[in-house]
Amino acid sequence: MGALPLIALLVLDSSAFQVSALVALSGVASALIALPLGARIEHWYKRPVMMSADLARCVLLASIPVAMAFDVLTFTQLCVVGVLQTAASAAFDAASGAHLKALVLPEHRLRANSLFETTTGSASVPARPSAGF
Repeated sequence: MGALPLIALLVLDSSAFQVSALVALSGVASALIALPLGARIEHWYKRPVMMSADLARCVLLASIPVAMAFDVLTFTQLCVVGVLQTAASAAFDAASGAHLKALVLPEHRLRANSLFETTTGSASVPARPSAGF
C-alpha cells in the first residue's frame, strides 16, 4: 500500500501533488472497477481469475525493480502499475469470496468466512509496518 508512493518520493523525487495523484488514481480505479468487476466474476470460474490476478500483480510489481535496474523507471509507470495492480487485487478479492462459497457447505460458511477474514486481517496488520521498516 505504501511502496509505490515511497518509490515515487525516494527514487523519482516526485512532488507531494504527484504522490497524492498516484494514491488517488489507485483509489479511483478501485472504486470504478470493483463493483462491475465483482458482478462479472460471479459468472466466471473463480480459480483461473484468482491465478491470473495474482500473476498480473506479480508481473506488474516486478516491472518496477526491473525498470529501476535499467534506469528507465518513470512516474507514469508507477501510476499504471498502481491502477492495474489495484484492478487485479479487486478481481482476486471478488473471486476469492465467491470461491469460498463453492468450497464450503452453507452451514459452515459463517465460520469459514470468519476464519478467512481473521486470517486476512492478522496477516495485513503486521505486514504494513514491517513493509515500511
